[in-house]
Amino acid sequence: MTSKANDAQREFDERYITSSEIMEKLSVTRTTLLHARRTGKLPDPINIQGKIFIWERSKVADYLDAWKIVLDARRGART
Repeated sequence: MTSKANDAQREFDERYITSSEIMEKLSVTRTTLLHARRTGKLPDPINIQGKIFIWERSKVADYLDAWKIVLDARRGART
């Protein structure tokens, strides 16, 4: 990759988060992520060609933080 391409990728990664990153960060499945979108735990994503969903990190960070607290509490209660 060229330096310009690397810069563009870095800017993209800093500005956006993908559904795959969210699933990895929160240890949730795609089904759980889709349910969260439908129930308002996440704002509407940017839909790319109907296949890829991304969010602006700045707009979704509070949602992810709150969701993580809930998930951690539930997971802690199970152990």
